[in-house]
Amino acid sequence: MPGFSIFRPRVISEFKSRYSGQILVKQDWTHKYVTTGNLTQSGGLVRDVWQPVIKKFGQKNKSWLILGLAAGTVARLIPQPAKIVGVEIDPVMLEIGRQYFDLDKIPNLKILNLDARRYVLDAKETFDFVLVDLYLGDQVPNFVYSKNFLEKLGQLGQLVIINHLFYDDAKRQKAEELTKELKGIFRKIELVRVLTNLVIIARHV
Repeated sequence: MPGFSIFRPRVISEFKSRYSGQILVKQDWTHKYVTTGNLTQSGGLVRDVWQPVIKKFGQKNKSWLILGLAAGTVARLIPQPAKIVGVEIDPVMLEIGRQYFDLDKIPNLKILNLDARRYVLDAKETFDFVLVDLYLGDQVPNFVYSKNFLEKLGQLGQLVIINHLFYDDAKRQKAEELTKELKGIFRKIELVRVLTNLVIIARHV
């Protein structure tokens, strides 16, 4: 008998990216998902992290900004109808989304292949919700922790939700530093543990 098992994820395709390194598209028994290193970037666990939060706070007929669109998992969870802007720096990740996850078929989604930091600092538009899911490998980019960037997020969104890894001492410390900085900008902070992640919900009211 061959060694293949229906329970073992199968690599469908492999890509190289200047931003994300090696990207694998995998298929398990029921779903496709995207990994970089040991982390899932779209599908699978990403959906499991965001789904309960969006289910709790999400509403139809609202405007949403997604920083770190990747292949579009989070965008698919947003209640429709909606106005969605998705920002993703990695064109390879967007191509994967189009080829394997029907990214272009998500209703009311405007896709921007841009640096999230630059977009936020230059943005004039405001949103009901801002979702931050920014990673380079297993690291949140340093600019996400800066007061300037976080203050601009506070101007762009009535409610800002940030996904942060929380599975070791270093990541827990960075998440705590981020939370402390957000408390100086937003009136209310709520913390939700989901799997190995901390979801930080910041709002003005």
